[in-house]
Amino acid sequence: MVVIGAALFVLLTSLRGIAGFYTDYLWFDSLNFAGVFTGVLSTKVGLGAVFSLLFFAVLWVNLFIADRLAPRFRPAGPEEDVVERYHELVGNRTGLVRTVLASLFALVAGAGVSSRWDDWILFTNARDFGIDDPLFNTDVGFYVFQLPFLTFLVDWAFASLVIIAIVTAAAHYLNGGIRFQGAAQRVTTQVKAHLSVLFGVLALLRAASYWLQRYELTLSTRG
Repeated sequence: MVVIGAALFVLLTSLRGIAGFYTDYLWFDSLNFAGVFTGVLSTKVGLGAVFSLLFFAVLWVNLFIADRLAPRFRPAGPEEDVVERYHELVGNRTGLVRTVLASLFALVAGAGVSSRWDDWILFTNARDFGIDDPLFNTDVGFYVFQLPFLTFLVDWAFASLVIIAIVTAAAHYLNGGIRFQGAAQRVTTQVKAHLSVLFGVLALLRAASYWLQRYELTLSTRG
């Protein structure tokens, strides 16, 4: 009964969403603005797809590297049971697990990007106003058209890379490259190098965020 109820709920929710979508299309079409509706829709789908694929590619590559850097010999320890059970469960399906995991995270990471379609359209249709701000001597059009999307892009990249770093560290742990207990080396040299690269990119993204935030001084109401 619970399964049937859940299935009916999903079905009704989907039908309501489809009905709302079709109603919006009919309204735009009645005003001879069907092209606007399809244009916005294609932009939303395109943004979601591009960012999802980007997240998928970066996470998949890092998980692939984590698998390649797995130590051939894992010293016995209190955490070995967890690692051994994981490898028994996965077996030779590491590629499939990697792809499924990257796909799930990518769908979540890219789903919310479609809501920034208006920032993307402004960014791709940027124009100069011919007026420079007195603080940075930058055309006012930059603040209207480009800054919102650039700020979102850097913030999204930073948040995404934090998630990727956490998932990658978990993969290294399950592969035996990270140990929290035991007298042996807790983090292998290869894992340190891999995670250091990710942390370095995170530092660069944070620096880029600070660099963009300085432009917000011109929009501050606190003086």
